[in-house]
Amino acid sequence: MKQVLIKTWLLLSVILTVVSCDKDEKEIGYDALPQKAQLFIAQYFPMAECSRIVRDKDDGTTEYEAWLSDGTELDFDKQGDWTSVDCKFSALPEGILPEAIATDIATRYPDAVPYKVEKQPGGYEIDIPCWELYYNYQGTFIRAERDW
Repeated sequence: MKQVLIKTWLLLSVILTVVSCDKDEKEIGYDALPQKAQLFIAQYFPMAECSRIVRDKDDGTTEYEAWLSDGTELDFDKQGDWTSVDCKFSALPEGILPEAIATDIATRYPDAVPYKVEKQPGGYEIDIPCWELYYNYQGTFIRAERDW
């Protein structure tokens, strides 16, 4: 019985080691970010500093996560194009959202301030207080879902 437990434990250890090696996260410096990501941060967040940047290699893809001194969290793909911008509960900087979407949100929800945007397959998911809004890449409104 004891031998079975030891073998099971060893097998489980090997499996967990292999699974954990599948993902490679590494903290990097600002200069190691792709140039496009650096330009994005400089353009839209000129007063903030990068407090932490992580390069994540998983299943052959590379992504970057950046945390700014103002609390903003940014995600970038391998080329440095943004995939997610989360300003928590402060407004997204003007110009990140396509103009057609920003105009539509201002019309539909005049008192709301978009604070988060994620690129999704086929479009954008945008968070405003109490709502998740979905638009396609052409800026056409798809739907709104309550965010409780």
